[in-house]
Amino acid sequence: MTELDAISRRQRGVVTRPQALQNGMSPTDLHELIRSGHWQRLMPGIYATFAGLPPPAAMRWAAVLYSGRGAMLCHRSAAEETGLAEPVPGAVHVLIPENRRVRPHPAIVIHRSRHAPARRDPRRRPPQTRVEDTVLDLASTSAGAREAQRWITSACIRRLTTAERLADALSHRPRLIRGREIAALVAGAVRGTSELPAWPAD
Repeated sequence: MTELDAISRRQRGVVTRPQALQNGMSPTDLHELIRSGHWQRLMPGIYATFAGLPPPAAMRWAAVLYSGRGAMLCHRSAAEETGLAEPVPGAVHVLIPENRRVRPHPAIVIHRSRHAPARRDPRRRPPQTRVEDTVLDLASTSAGAREAQRWITSACIRRLTTAERLADALSHRPRLIRGREIAALVAGAVRGTSELPAWPAD
């Protein structure tokens, strides 16, 4: 197995143009693979090393690679990686540091935060937010309190996290949208109660 093959396997069949060129492939080789249909272009500079419809897992890797330095999956896309949410069609959500910019792409929704590095899970690949931050992001963008509560409860039932860890993560995010309401839901999860707070509109 070549180094490029190893990279492709780690990234679920997705590689970048620099990765291909730095591991023995010429621009002509790359062009021929695309032309022949053995590889396919997913995004500018991002390629699938296989033919056929790319699965959601490959598109998530592609979105992170396209978004570059410091990028990580977030919101529902991170939840799909952990098994908290089933994959659904649609754009991939990616978090990047606040001082970075990424060329817009229709398959990606970009989020920015100056706290992005602190929210990255140190072990999971592809890069993604910690489970606690993923749950808080999903809860804060929920349509109502019951939906937010489902994200919190589901993550705890699946033993992806605990209510106590969610409470600790929330304490580091004082500006989270609907933070007061989410704090009430998390506190309820700690106590084992299911009372729903009023849910403010956007």
